[in-house]
Amino acid sequence: MASTQRGAVELEGVTKRFGSMVAVDEIDLQVRPGEFLSLLGPSGCGKTTTLRMLAGFEQPDEGFIRISGQYVQGIPPYRRDVNTVFQSYALFPHMDVATNVAYGLKQRKVPKADLADRVSEALAMVKMSHLAGRMPRQLSGGQQQRVALARALVNRPSVLLLDEPLGALDRKLREEMQIELKLLQSQLGITFIFVTHDQEEAMSMSDRIAIMLDGHIEQLADPETVYERPASAFVAAFIGRNNFWRGVAIKNGVRADDGTVFRVTRPDEPIAVGAGALAAVRPECFRLTASEPDSPDNVLRGRVAGVAHFGDVLQYVVESHGRDIVVLAPRADGTARFGVNDRVWCTWSADDVYQFSDRQAEIVLTEAAGLPADEDGA
Repeated sequence: MASTQRGAVELEGVTKRFGSMVAVDEIDLQVRPGEFLSLLGPSGCGKTTTLRMLAGFEQPDEGFIRISGQYVQGIPPYRRDVNTVFQSYALFPHMDVATNVAYGLKQRKVPKADLADRVSEALAMVKMSHLAGRMPRQLSGGQQQRVALARALVNRPSVLLLDEPLGALDRKLREEMQIELKLLQSQLGITFIFVTHDQEEAMSMSDRIAIMLDGHIEQLADPETVYERPASAFVAAFIGRNNFWRGVAIKNGVRADDGTVFRVTRPDEPIAVGAGALAAVRPECFRLTASEPDSPDNVLRGRVAGVAHFGDVLQYVVESHGRDIVVLAPRADGTARFGVNDRVWCTWSADDVYQFSDRQAEIVLTEAAGLPADEDGA
């Protein structure tokens, strides 16, 4: 059912092709008014094409898009109740900060009496009032991004579209801007649709995340759900980190190709016994011991091949059956410490095992091996 609320966004059966390539494949999506929703996925998954269709820079070949209850197919970008912030900032180099921000208002012929107040208000939102007279070349990357945000917000859109807006910033500044963006969105109550390929960025900022692959949405849920209950092997691999084993389904679990038995209490996909299957365990769910456990299931023996220190976490790489397993252990939990070449046993709970069919095995096992994925597409 279509929503007429300002800021509601709805896509119904939306498809976009570029020649023979299907960039977006019949997606359905509803974004709630005032929601911070991220479109997340690898290069070529269709997230930027989806954003460009919402902005009006591309038109869908099939399906419908509604913004605040209005069908927007064929409506040009400047007549939509949306604004877009790009990674490149796209500031006019010959205009100072205030003039850059005022540009959209002038195009809409906003009266001069209101224009100055609205520019001042927008610059105050992004903490740039004191730099209103500066030229873009005199600003840092973070300051330029704030000006780009002010220019987008000054028109008071119902929906703000953000296309990798923090991608050009260094890590520290990027993390600071993540906090500021989320706070600003909460204060304004504007619908934000945010495109990123950065999992941590999406997890830290979003109310919900639409995880995309090959032009469709693999899962749409809040950050906790996509992490704890991934809908597919791809989501489990893309959100956070996971160790994957290929094998066959057995009763209440998976028998990996190396013989390791993974007992499962919550199978994530129904799989017939004997069918191809994947088992996955996150690095933080392992426990390392120096002695052999009593149970033969959910256990494997290995050798510590590497140790790395990450503040309050130790990362072990354990070699077992010719492959490397990543294990994360908190420093403060009082567990034993191990060094390179120590023989260890890895154990884990059946509650911590993900079980999937092997339909996405080639994708997730390539990702796990650290090989580059195909980055063609939009």
